[in-house]
Amino acid sequence: MNLISIINTIILSLGIPTIIGACIYIGTKLQILDDLKSTSDKVKQNLNTVCNFLIKNNDKFNSSELQTFSPFQLTKVGRDFISDIGFDKVFEIHKREFFEIIDSDRPKVKYDVETSSIKAISFLYDKDYMQFLRVYFYNNPTRNLENTAPTLGVFVRDLYLVEHPEITQ
Repeated sequence: MNLISIINTIILSLGIPTIIGACIYIGTKLQILDDLKSTSDKVKQNLNTVCNFLIKNNDKFNSSELQTFSPFQLTKVGRDFISDIGFDKVFEIHKREFFEIIDSDRPKVKYDVETSSIKAISFLYDKDYMQFLRVYFYNNPTRNLENTAPTLGVFVRDLYLVEHPEITQ
């Protein structure tokens, strides 16, 4: 046997077990990824349930900004508040991000849209473009996310429903 055939034999004898070992290793990693996806889906569902519970049980809305007719409606004070703090302009620039959060909840009825809209305010609260809100809360200690998110959420809800006329109930 010449040197080339010896090297070829060594490569072939090492190559096949290596390929099989690599396939087994990759297969176990893919199984781990499948398990992680399943777990993260369950966590997402549970987190969504907790968020919905907290939003639905929040009765700290400002009655001067929202009328408790069915459904909630912004009052003139509420519309002025949104304009005064500049949320309308921030929303106009970042509308897609707010709507993506609502879309991710796959709302079927207007109530779902309202809940998701209020949740969107909380989810995006830490974004840099929402810094104005944290400054406002600091300078107005009677205001906080809990008693402001419903007003801002109703504003977002109304604009979302304008763009989604298929949600009729």
